[in-house]
Amino acid sequence: MLDSAFLQACEAAAIAWDVPALATGVSVGGNDETAAVGCDATARFHVASITKPFTASLAVDLLELESSTGLWPADVRVRHLLSHTSGYDCELANVSQTLFETEADPLEAQLDALRHVRRWLPVEQCWSYANTGYWLAGSLAARAANSSYEEALQTHVLAPAGLEATSFEAPDLPGTGPDAATAPYPRARRPSGGLISNVPDLLRFGRRLLPERRLQIPLGKPPGGVYGLGLWGERVGGVEVWGHSGSWGGYQSSLLLVPDRDAVFVGLTNARRGGNALFELEEIFFSRLLGAGRRVAETVELPDSALEGFAGSYSNGDGWYDVSYAIGGLAVHYDDGEFLARPIGERTFEIFEGDRIRERFDFPLEGFGRFGSRLAQRVAEP
Repeated sequence: MLDSAFLQACEAAAIAWDVPALATGVSVGGNDETAAVGCDATARFHVASITKPFTASLAVDLLELESSTGLWPADVRVRHLLSHTSGYDCELANVSQTLFETEADPLEAQLDALRHVRRWLPVEQCWSYANTGYWLAGSLAARAANSSYEEALQTHVLAPAGLEATSFEAPDLPGTGPDAATAPYPRARRPSGGLISNVPDLLRFGRRLLPERRLQIPLGKPPGGVYGLGLWGERVGGVEVWGHSGSWGGYQSSLLLVPDRDAVFVGLTNARRGGNALFELEEIFFSRLLGAGRRVAETVELPDSALEGFAGSYSNGDGWYDVSYAIGGLAVHYDDGEFLARPIGERTFEIFEGDRIRERFDFPLEGFGRFGSRLAQRVAEP
Protein backbone atom coordinates (compact mmCIF):
# COMPACT_ATOMS: atom_id res chain seq x y z
CA MET A 1 0.00 0.00 0.00
CA LEU A 2 2.88 2.39 0.74
CA ASP A 3 4.16 2.65 -2.81
CA SER A 4 6.06 5.50 -4.46
CA ALA A 5 2.82 7.45 -4.99
CA PHE A 6 2.06 7.24 -1.27
CA LEU A 7 5.58 8.40 -0.40
CA GLN A 8 5.17 11.33 -2.80
CA ALA A 9 1.90 12.17 -1.02
CA CYS A 10 3.77 12.11 2.31
CA GLU A 11 6.36 14.52 0.98
CA ALA A 12 3.73 16.84 -0.49
CA ALA A 13 1.67 16.87 2.71
CA ALA A 14 4.75 17.57 4.83
CA ILE A 15 5.65 20.53 2.65
CA ALA A 16 2.10 21.88 2.46
CA TRP A 17 1.63 21.84 6.25
CA ASP A 18 5.18 22.74 7.36
CA VAL A 19 5.94 19.36 8.94
CA PRO A 20 9.69 18.78 9.51
CA ALA A 21 9.32 15.07 10.29
CA LEU A 22 6.53 12.63 9.46
CA ALA A 23 6.51 8.88 10.04
CA THR A 24 3.65 6.64 8.99
CA GLY A 25 2.76 3.00 8.60
CA VAL A 26 -0.03 0.57 7.82
CA SER A 27 -0.71 -3.00 8.78
CA VAL A 28 -3.15 -5.02 6.66
CA GLY A 29 -3.63 -8.69 7.45
CA GLY A 30 -0.58 -8.56 9.71
CA ASN A 31 1.72 -7.25 6.96
CA ASP A 32 3.40 -4.02 8.11
CA GLU A 33 4.73 -1.25 5.88
CA THR A 34 6.36 1.98 7.03
CA ALA A 35 7.50 5.22 5.44
CA ALA A 36 8.98 8.47 6.66
CA VAL A 37 9.90 11.99 5.58
CA GLY A 38 12.53 13.98 7.44
CA CYS A 39 13.27 11.20 9.94
CA ASP A 40 13.71 7.46 10.31
CA ALA A 41 10.56 5.34 10.31
CA THR A 42 11.47 4.13 13.81
CA ALA A 43 11.83 7.65 15.27
CA ARG A 44 9.99 8.17 18.57
CA PHE A 45 7.48 11.01 18.91
CA HIS A 46 5.20 12.27 21.63
CA VAL A 47 1.89 10.58 20.77
CA ALA A 48 -0.17 12.73 23.18
CA SER A 49 -3.78 11.51 23.54
CA ILE A 50 -3.07 8.22 21.79
CA THR A 51 -2.06 7.40 25.37
CA LYS A 52 -5.79 7.20 26.20
CA PRO A 53 -6.43 3.80 24.57
CA PHE A 54 -3.38 2.52 26.49
CA THR A 55 -4.87 3.78 29.76
CA ALA A 56 -8.29 2.39 28.82
CA SER A 57 -6.74 -1.01 28.09
CA LEU A 58 -5.07 -0.97 31.49
CA ALA A 59 -8.27 0.09 33.26
CA VAL A 60 -10.52 -2.55 31.67
CA ASP A 61 -8.05 -5.23 32.76
CA LEU A 62 -7.64 -4.04 36.36
CA LEU A 63 -10.92 -2.31 37.25
CA GLU A 64 -14.62 -3.06 37.25
CA LEU A 65 -16.25 -0.71 34.76
CA GLU A 66 -19.32 -0.31 36.96
CA SER A 67 -17.34 0.51 40.09
CA SER A 68 -17.59 4.01 41.53
CA THR A 69 -14.42 6.08 41.78
CA GLY A 70 -14.34 6.72 45.52
CA LEU A 71 -13.50 10.36 44.77
CA TRP A 72 -16.33 11.74 42.67
CA PRO A 73 -20.04 11.16 43.44
CA ALA A 74 -21.22 7.55 43.40
CA ASP A 75 -23.08 7.92 40.08
CA VAL A 76 -19.73 8.36 38.32
CA ARG A 77 -18.40 4.94 37.35
CA VAL A 78 -15.09 3.90 35.80
CA ARG A 79 -16.71 3.59 32.37
CA HIS A 80 -17.75 7.25 32.59
CA LEU A 81 -14.13 8.26 33.13
CA LEU A 82 -12.96 6.31 30.07
CA SER A 83 -15.85 7.41 27.80
CA HIS A 84 -15.84 11.13 28.71
CA THR A 85 -19.41 10.95 30.00
CA SER A 86 -18.80 11.88 33.65
CA GLY A 87 -20.06 15.44 33.23
CA TYR A 88 -16.83 16.92 34.60
CA ASP A 89 -14.63 19.67 33.14
CA CYS A 90 -11.61 18.71 31.05
CA GLU A 91 -8.93 20.45 33.10
CA LEU A 92 -8.06 21.62 36.59
CA ALA A 93 -9.01 25.29 36.68
CA ASN A 94 -6.50 27.59 38.38
CA VAL A 95 -4.22 24.72 39.42
CA SER A 96 -0.74 24.27 37.95
CA GLN A 97 0.19 20.60 37.74
CA THR A 98 3.85 21.54 38.02
CA LEU A 99 3.11 21.79 41.76
CA PHE A 100 2.92 18.00 41.90
CA GLU A 101 6.16 17.26 39.99
CA THR A 102 8.31 17.00 43.10
CA GLU A 103 6.00 14.45 44.71
CA ALA A 104 6.86 10.76 44.68
CA ASP A 105 3.55 10.04 42.91
CA PRO A 106 2.09 13.14 41.21
CA LEU A 107 -1.14 11.30 40.35
CA GLU A 108 -1.80 10.60 44.00
CA ALA A 109 -0.71 14.09 44.97
CA GLN A 110 -3.28 15.74 42.71
CA LEU A 111 -6.27 13.68 43.91
CA ASP A 112 -7.38 16.41 46.29
CA ALA A 113 -7.38 18.90 43.42
CA LEU A 114 -9.46 16.46 41.36
CA ARG A 115 -12.12 16.49 44.07
CA HIS A 116 -12.76 20.11 43.19
CA VAL A 117 -12.99 19.87 39.40
CA ARG A 118 -16.02 21.73 38.09
CA ARG A 119 -18.93 19.47 37.26
CA TRP A 120 -21.11 20.64 34.42
CA LEU A 121 -23.80 17.97 34.37
CA PRO A 122 -24.84 14.55 35.73
CA VAL A 123 -23.39 11.47 34.05
CA GLU A 124 -24.35 10.65 30.45
CA GLN A 125 -26.17 13.95 29.91
CA CYS A 126 -23.68 15.26 27.39
CA TRP A 127 -20.38 13.89 26.08
CA SER A 128 -17.46 16.17 26.95
CA TYR A 129 -13.77 15.37 26.58
CA ALA A 130 -12.24 15.23 30.06
CA ASN A 131 -8.56 14.64 30.71
CA THR A 132 -9.41 14.81 34.41
CA GLY A 133 -11.29 11.51 34.13
CA TYR A 134 -8.22 9.81 32.69
CA TRP A 135 -5.99 11.08 35.47
CA LEU A 136 -8.43 9.60 37.97
CA ALA A 137 -8.68 6.33 36.01
CA GLY A 138 -4.89 6.09 35.90
CA SER A 139 -4.69 6.58 39.65
CA LEU A 140 -7.36 3.94 40.29
CA ALA A 141 -5.56 1.44 38.03
CA ALA A 142 -2.28 2.11 39.82
CA ARG A 143 -3.92 1.43 43.19
CA ALA A 144 -5.42 -1.80 41.85
CA ALA A 145 -1.97 -2.89 40.67
CA ASN A 146 -0.36 -1.79 43.95
CA SER A 147 2.20 0.18 41.96
CA SER A 148 2.68 3.45 40.16
CA TYR A 149 0.66 4.13 36.98
CA GLU A 150 3.83 3.84 34.90
CA GLU A 151 4.75 0.47 36.41
CA ALA A 152 1.20 -0.82 35.99
CA LEU A 153 1.12 0.20 32.33
CA GLN A 154 4.49 -1.42 31.69
CA THR A 155 3.49 -4.68 33.39
CA HIS A 156 -0.05 -5.07 32.07
CA VAL A 157 0.01 -3.39 28.63
CA LEU A 158 3.42 -2.47 27.21
CA ALA A 159 5.38 -5.62 28.08
CA PRO A 160 2.66 -8.13 27.03
CA ALA A 161 2.35 -6.32 23.71
CA GLY A 162 6.11 -6.33 23.15
CA LEU A 163 6.30 -2.54 22.88
CA GLU A 164 9.97 -1.81 23.47
CA ALA A 165 10.01 1.73 22.04
CA THR A 166 7.01 2.99 24.01
CA SER A 167 7.67 4.74 27.32
CA PHE A 168 7.57 8.05 29.17
CA GLU A 169 11.13 8.96 28.22
CA ALA A 170 12.18 11.83 25.95
CA PRO A 171 11.25 11.68 22.23
CA ASP A 172 13.88 11.50 19.50
CA LEU A 173 12.65 14.68 17.82
CA PRO A 174 11.57 18.05 19.27
CA GLY A 175 8.12 19.44 18.65
CA THR A 176 7.90 22.49 16.42
CA GLY A 177 5.67 25.50 15.95
CA PRO A 178 4.36 28.23 18.26
CA ASP A 179 3.13 25.71 20.84
CA ALA A 180 6.29 23.56 20.87
CA ALA A 181 6.98 22.16 24.33
CA THR A 182 9.80 23.77 26.28
CA ALA A 183 9.50 21.50 29.33
CA PRO A 184 8.88 17.79 29.92
CA TYR A 185 5.33 16.50 29.87
CA PRO A 186 3.88 16.79 33.41
CA ARG A 187 3.84 13.44 35.20
CA ALA A 188 0.43 14.17 36.72
CA ARG A 189 -1.02 14.24 33.17
CA ARG A 190 0.54 11.03 31.92
CA PRO A 191 -2.58 8.81 31.78
CA SER A 192 -4.21 11.24 29.35
CA GLY A 193 -1.30 11.92 27.02
CA GLY A 194 2.23 11.28 28.23
CA LEU A 195 3.56 8.41 26.12
CA ILE A 196 6.24 8.54 23.46
CA SER A 197 6.26 5.82 20.81
CA ASN A 198 7.07 5.03 17.20
CA VAL A 199 5.25 3.68 14.18
CA PRO A 200 6.25 -0.01 14.53
CA ASP A 201 5.15 -0.13 18.18
CA LEU A 202 1.84 1.59 17.47
CA LEU A 203 1.12 -0.77 14.58
CA ARG A 204 1.73 -3.65 16.98
CA PHE A 205 -0.52 -2.08 19.62
CA GLY A 206 -3.18 -1.34 17.01
CA ARG A 207 -3.25 -4.99 15.94
CA ARG A 208 -3.86 -5.98 19.58
CA LEU A 209 -6.78 -3.55 19.72
CA LEU A 210 -8.46 -4.79 16.52
CA PRO A 211 -10.37 -7.62 18.29
CA GLU A 212 -10.79 -5.66 21.55
CA ARG A 213 -14.54 -5.09 21.32
CA ARG A 214 -14.79 -3.93 24.94
CA LEU A 215 -13.30 -0.61 23.85
CA GLN A 216 -15.39 -0.38 20.68
CA ILE A 217 -18.88 0.02 22.17
CA PRO A 218 -20.38 3.49 21.51
CA LEU A 219 -20.99 5.18 24.87
CA GLY A 220 -20.79 8.88 24.00
CA LYS A 221 -21.76 11.20 21.15
CA PRO A 222 -19.15 13.86 20.27
CA PRO A 223 -19.83 16.56 17.62
CA GLY A 224 -18.79 13.97 15.05
CA GLY A 225 -18.90 10.17 15.29
CA VAL A 226 -19.07 8.27 18.58
CA TYR A 227 -16.76 7.47 21.49
CA GLY A 228 -16.21 4.16 23.25
CA LEU A 229 -13.62 3.46 25.94
CA GLY A 230 -10.51 5.34 24.88
CA LEU A 231 -11.41 5.20 21.18
CA TRP A 232 -13.29 7.46 18.78
CA GLY A 233 -15.57 5.75 16.28
CA GLU A 234 -16.81 6.69 12.82
CA ARG A 235 -18.02 5.01 9.65
CA VAL A 236 -16.12 5.34 6.39
CA GLY A 237 -17.61 3.76 3.30
CA GLY A 238 -20.09 1.96 5.56
CA VAL A 239 -17.30 0.33 7.58
CA GLU A 240 -16.56 0.92 11.27
CA VAL A 241 -13.32 2.78 12.01
CA TRP A 242 -11.96 3.30 15.53
CA GLY A 243 -8.94 5.16 16.77
CA HIS A 244 -7.54 8.22 18.47
CA SER A 245 -5.62 11.32 17.55
CA GLY A 246 -3.11 13.22 19.65
CA SER A 247 -1.96 16.82 19.88
CA TRP A 248 0.47 18.35 22.36
CA GLY A 249 3.54 20.54 22.43
CA GLY A 250 4.17 20.74 18.71
CA TYR A 251 3.33 17.08 17.96
CA GLN A 252 0.26 15.65 16.24
CA SER A 253 -0.49 11.97 15.75
CA SER A 254 -3.10 9.49 14.52
CA LEU A 255 -3.98 5.85 15.19
CA LEU A 256 -6.80 4.25 13.17
CA LEU A 257 -8.24 0.74 13.38
CA VAL A 258 -10.44 -0.96 10.77
CA PRO A 259 -11.38 -4.25 12.46
CA ASP A 260 -13.44 -5.63 9.57
CA ARG A 261 -10.43 -5.26 7.26
CA ASP A 262 -7.80 -6.34 9.81
CA ALA A 263 -6.09 -3.01 9.17
CA VAL A 264 -4.25 -0.34 11.17
CA PHE A 265 -2.97 3.11 10.20
CA VAL A 266 -0.43 5.13 12.20
CA GLY A 267 0.85 8.64 11.56
CA LEU A 268 3.26 10.67 13.69
CA THR A 269 4.47 14.25 13.19
CA ASN A 270 6.40 16.90 15.09
CA ALA A 271 4.37 19.89 13.94
CA ARG A 272 1.32 21.77 15.17
CA ARG A 273 -0.26 21.44 11.72
CA GLY A 274 0.76 17.82 11.36
CA GLY A 275 -2.81 16.59 11.82
CA ASN A 276 -3.78 18.22 8.54
CA ALA A 277 -0.96 16.40 6.75
CA LEU A 278 -2.02 13.11 8.34
CA PHE A 279 -5.65 13.67 7.29
CA GLU A 280 -4.54 13.65 3.65
CA LEU A 281 -2.68 10.37 4.14
CA GLU A 282 -5.63 8.84 6.01
CA GLU A 283 -7.84 9.58 3.03
CA ILE A 284 -5.44 7.71 0.74
CA PHE A 285 -5.42 4.81 3.21
CA PHE A 286 -9.23 4.70 3.27
CA SER A 287 -9.48 4.98 -0.50
CA ARG A 288 -7.12 2.07 -1.06
CA LEU A 289 -8.51 -0.09 1.73
CA LEU A 290 -12.24 0.69 1.50
CA GLY A 291 -12.69 2.31 -1.89
CA ALA A 292 -14.15 5.40 -0.18
CA GLY A 293 -13.13 8.37 1.91
CA ARG A 294 -14.77 10.21 4.78
CA ARG A 295 -18.12 11.75 3.93
CA VAL A 296 -18.12 15.52 3.58
CA ALA A 297 -21.02 16.97 5.55
CA GLU A 298 -23.38 19.16 3.57
CA THR A 299 -23.93 22.79 4.51
CA VAL A 300 -27.38 23.56 5.86
CA GLU A 301 -29.06 26.95 5.82
CA LEU A 302 -30.00 28.52 9.14
CA PRO A 303 -31.86 31.79 9.64
CA ASP A 304 -29.81 34.73 10.85
CA SER A 305 -31.80 34.78 14.08
CA ALA A 306 -30.68 31.23 14.87
CA LEU A 307 -27.04 32.03 14.11
CA GLU A 308 -27.14 35.19 16.20
CA GLY A 309 -28.60 33.17 19.06
CA PHE A 310 -25.32 31.25 19.42
CA ALA A 311 -23.17 34.39 19.63
CA GLY A 312 -21.49 35.13 22.92
CA SER A 313 -18.53 34.17 25.10
CA TYR A 314 -18.03 30.67 26.50
CA SER A 315 -15.56 29.47 29.13
CA ASN A 316 -14.18 26.24 30.63
CA GLY A 317 -11.04 25.10 32.42
CA ASP A 318 -9.24 25.01 29.08
CA GLY A 319 -9.90 28.51 27.83
CA TRP A 320 -12.21 31.19 26.52
CA TYR A 321 -14.13 31.10 23.23
CA ASP A 322 -15.81 34.08 21.56
CA VAL A 323 -18.51 33.26 19.01
CA SER A 324 -19.94 35.86 16.64
CA TYR A 325 -22.32 35.96 13.71
CA ALA A 326 -20.84 35.70 10.21
CA ILE A 327 -22.79 35.73 6.96
CA GLY A 328 -24.16 32.22 6.49
CA GLY A 329 -22.43 30.85 9.58
CA LEU A 330 -20.37 31.72 12.64
CA ALA A 331 -16.90 32.95 13.53
CA VAL A 332 -15.19 31.46 16.58
CA HIS A 333 -12.11 32.88 18.25
CA TYR A 334 -9.60 30.45 19.79
CA ASP A 335 -6.24 31.30 21.32
CA ASP A 336 -4.61 30.79 17.90
CA GLY A 337 -6.95 33.03 15.92
CA GLU A 338 -10.44 33.46 14.54
CA PHE A 339 -11.97 30.89 12.21
CA LEU A 340 -15.08 30.86 10.03
CA ALA A 341 -17.45 27.92 10.26
CA ARG A 342 -20.42 26.68 8.24
CA PRO A 343 -23.53 25.05 9.71
CA ILE A 344 -23.80 21.31 9.07
CA GLY A 345 -26.73 20.80 11.44
CA GLU A 346 -29.15 22.87 13.46
CA ARG A 347 -26.59 23.28 16.26
CA THR A 348 -23.37 21.92 14.73
CA PHE A 349 -20.71 23.83 12.78
CA GLU A 350 -17.56 22.92 10.87
CA ILE A 351 -14.57 25.23 10.37
CA PHE A 352 -13.77 25.53 6.67
CA GLU A 353 -10.49 27.45 6.65
CA GLY A 354 -7.03 27.69 8.18
CA ASP A 355 -5.18 25.37 10.50
CA ARG A 356 -8.41 24.18 12.16
CA ILE A 357 -10.10 23.19 8.92
CA ARG A 358 -12.72 20.41 9.39
CA GLU A 359 -12.77 20.90 13.17
CA ARG A 360 -16.32 20.90 14.56
CA PHE A 361 -18.01 22.68 17.42
CA ASP A 362 -21.61 22.64 18.52
CA PHE A 363 -24.14 23.83 21.08
CA PRO A 364 -25.56 20.60 22.53
CA LEU A 365 -27.46 22.17 25.44
CA GLU A 366 -28.94 25.55 26.20
CA GLY A 367 -26.24 27.74 27.72
CA PHE A 368 -23.36 25.52 26.58
CA GLY A 369 -21.05 25.27 23.61
CA ARG A 370 -18.64 22.45 22.88
CA PHE A 371 -15.27 23.57 21.50
CA GLY A 372 -12.42 21.16 20.84
CA SER A 373 -14.96 18.57 22.07
CA ARG A 374 -14.97 20.20 25.52
CA LEU A 375 -18.09 21.70 27.09
CA ALA A 376 -17.89 25.41 27.84
CA GLN A 377 -20.52 27.46 29.63
CA ARG A 378 -21.90 30.63 28.14
CA VAL A 379 -20.74 33.48 30.33
CA ALA A 380 -21.68 36.54 28.27
CA GLU A 381 -23.90 37.52 25.35
CA PRO A 382 -22.65 39.88 22.62
